[in-house]
Amino acid sequence: MDRLLRKRLPRDFKSNIGRYFALTFLIALGIYVIVSMVGAADMFIMRTEESKSINMVEDGNFTVFIPLTDEELETLTNDGTVIEKAFYSDVKMQDGSILRMMKNRVSIDIVMIDEGHAAEKSDEVVLEKRYCEEHNIKTGDKINFAGREFTVVGIGAAPDYEMPIKTYADAVVESSTFGLAFVTDEAYNELMTIQDDSVQAEEYVYSFRLGEGITSSDFRKKIEDLDFDYEKVENKYFKETIDNALEEKYNIQDDVNKLDDGAKELHEGLDELEDNNDKLLDAVDELFDAYLKTTEESLNEQGVFLGLTRENYAEKLNGLIDDINSKKVEVDNPQESIDKINDVKESLDSLTEFADGVIEYTDGVIEAADGADELSSGTGEMHDSIDELLDELFNVDLYNLTSFVTADNNVRIGAAAEDVAINKVAGLFAGVILLALFTYVISVFVINQIDGESSVIGALYALGIKKNTLLRHYITLPVILTFTGGIIGTVLGFSPIGVDSMTSDTYAYFSVPNYETVYPIYLIAYGVILPPVICIIVNILVINKKLSQTALSLIKNEQKSSSYKQFNIKTENFIKRFRIRQTVRELRSVMTVVCGVLIAVVLVELGLDIYVMCDAVKVNNVADTHYNYQYLYKYPDEEVPKGGEEAYIESLSIDNDGYTLEVNIIGLKKESRYFDAVLPEGKHKAAISNSIYERFHFKDGDIFTLNDSATDSSYVFTVEGKVQYSPGFTIFMDIDSMRELFEQEDDYFNVVYSDKELDIDSGRLYSVTTKDDIERAAGIFVDRMMGMIILIIAASVIIFCVVMYLMLNVMIDKAKFSISLIKIFGFRNKEIRKLYLDGNFIVVAVGSLICIPLGKQFVDGMYPMLISNIASCMELEYPLFLYFAIYFGILLVYLVITRILMRKINNITPAEVLKARE
Repeated sequence: MDRLLRKRLPRDFKSNIGRYFALTFLIALGIYVIVSMVGAADMFIMRTEESKSINMVEDGNFTVFIPLTDEELETLTNDGTVIEKAFYSDVKMQDGSILRMMKNRVSIDIVMIDEGHAAEKSDEVVLEKRYCEEHNIKTGDKINFAGREFTVVGIGAAPDYEMPIKTYADAVVESSTFGLAFVTDEAYNELMTIQDDSVQAEEYVYSFRLGEGITSSDFRKKIEDLDFDYEKVENKYFKETIDNALEEKYNIQDDVNKLDDGAKELHEGLDELEDNNDKLLDAVDELFDAYLKTTEESLNEQGVFLGLTRENYAEKLNGLIDDINSKKVEVDNPQESIDKINDVKESLDSLTEFADGVIEYTDGVIEAADGADELSSGTGEMHDSIDELLDELFNVDLYNLTSFVTADNNVRIGAAAEDVAINKVAGLFAGVILLALFTYVISVFVINQIDGESSVIGALYALGIKKNTLLRHYITLPVILTFTGGIIGTVLGFSPIGVDSMTSDTYAYFSVPNYETVYPIYLIAYGVILPPVICIIVNILVINKKLSQTALSLIKNEQKSSSYKQFNIKTENFIKRFRIRQTVRELRSVMTVVCGVLIAVVLVELGLDIYVMCDAVKVNNVADTHYNYQYLYKYPDEEVPKGGEEAYIESLSIDNDGYTLEVNIIGLKKESRYFDAVLPEGKHKAAISNSIYERFHFKDGDIFTLNDSATDSSYVFTVEGKVQYSPGFTIFMDIDSMRELFEQEDDYFNVVYSDKELDIDSGRLYSVTTKDDIERAAGIFVDRMMGMIILIIAASVIIFCVVMYLMLNVMIDKAKFSISLIKIFGFRNKEIRKLYLDGNFIVVAVGSLICIPLGKQFVDGMYPMLISNIASCMELEYPLFLYFAIYFGILLVYLVITRILMRKINNITPAEVLKARE
């Protein structure tokens, strides 16, 4: 019996070849889209992973102020870590673009050459492929930069510049303005010695691959522990920054130095005075003795002999005065003599006081000299102590390290694989839904076939044929069709029109090698094995019940009439009653059409969500940018340039479904000209942008955490309001509170906004972003996603059209006898259309009204998962006309299909009744 049933399969296929061809096409189309999308994603994901070992992709890189010495490099690599110099210099081309010139890589981040070979001579260069594509450069071409001519001998991609952006702060790739150039060591060293304005200062970058068991944190600590003499740094802005940071320290040190010098000078002066003490005392003695001698001689001339000395002059002179008064000594003019004697006595008294003062002075000089000696020693000790204290108080953590970026946090590395990772998840998920729909459509056909062959099946049961035998028979052809469709779709998916076409957008944006297509076993099984497996499962579940009836019920075909006897319709209008009964009779097909509408709507709305979000990014990013220039400082100035508004920016990160997304914190003044933000005070309070507010469903008062991977620290914030600002994920703080949080000076800033170009030395800046840059970057999202948008919408429309056509066609096939019969009764084609097609129109119209908002809610609910690796606003609101466009598009498709099916109805003749009777 199995052999006889197998002979029926070709006849069944031939009699329904159009229907089965459409189903095979539908399955092949679905598998093609899924395999091409997922296969493209797998190609980048798997090849990127392979390249880590082939191209020796770095574990990270760091930059320094001054190159490391051989001894320092030996210290850093003694644990098995590998380090390679990746120094570069940006060279400005004649067209204004920048070529980042580097030496050929040897052991880390080896360039993958797509065309040609590596530079071997001093006049040869290898260029990055996206730059070449944008500038139409091919191998063998000549290019000029830095005053020299080079021959392009190779075109390739560097794994550490897979997303070829100039700085980590750049939002999008612009290969027309930035690229890479790799030359020989000899050529690079020569170019570094020339004086050319187009060649910028060399940047000292080192790539590293960690030794076994070494973490990034351990390695960074080793770099920071290296001795660093910042005075050797030649960058004037770095020196200026350090001088500003240490200005107060330097002032205190100057004052202490002056005090120390003064103490030393005092000590030296007092020592000199002490050395002259004896001379001063001898001079005073000589003066006193000379005056005393003169006085004695004057008295001797008058016949008075007193024998005056320093010890007795007062007593002798007082005695002489008494003798004159008592007239023991006769003089011509007693009073005049007494006055002279008193004058002499006063002079001698003054000399005595002077001599005593000089003695005291010399004693004081000796003591002062001893004190000055102690003061000088004390100030020296104080100088050393204050230096130690100042080093602690004014510690600016001066390291040679200027940046440290791990591969995980490097947006340039693995960017393509990360970008397409969501496509893989979404493709596999959508594929299961589509395959379930397709196989259910097939099951509807099989059910209709069973209904049409009910009597034959009953007779076969009566002859002893088992249900499992018939079950195998009825699922054999659907399994063959799904298996065939899966093979066709899988082959097409892996073909150039599949994977290659799906990778074009990625190749046109990221700088990745020309990878060979991968053929994952699971994806081949998904495309070839999963469709028939799902078909078997769905059909067994659906068909088993149909085949479980008794032989007598099947022979009588009782299921066709008994189901509707209890169905009460409260209307006298024949057409309405007939439509309702026809809809209920074909409920399975009708529900399949509605499911087809729902899935098609979901896919269309998914495509529209992508477009609406990208368009919102394009529009809102520009509309929310009120400044024309943003200057991000590498070495902040002391004063804000005239016409600019200062701000403070820090970059942290937030976790989102396994992805790490960057969040910018902007500290603003209270009245900002460029941001409409109400800023809360407090170092843990922030107003957040609408992009992050809506993505994470925050509300005022919520607490969230941001992380700093560089320092392994976390910061907790409380939501205090929302700010309309779409570019990226951003939170806003009061600048003083933010300075306090990140322990910066009261006047610190590192970014300036302006509505006009400012005169700022480029050496101070990390990057300059203009409003035009933001507008251009925002537009790239729409351009990149347009291919996927068109593919999704086109595929959904095709699926919808095919499913609706097949289901309505099944309804017409089942109703052939009835249509033939009512034609005998004189019904015209217009009336037949009202009875058999217009009723379905109402179902489709009402079902669409339900499916459109339901599908929109479903897509919006799953959309955050699809963009979990993108930090941007998620505005998904449709303009009203898009809802009308979807709705009337569905109705238009239905009307077109019904017009096509009317031809089939027109071809049904009354002879069908006679055929059925036979």
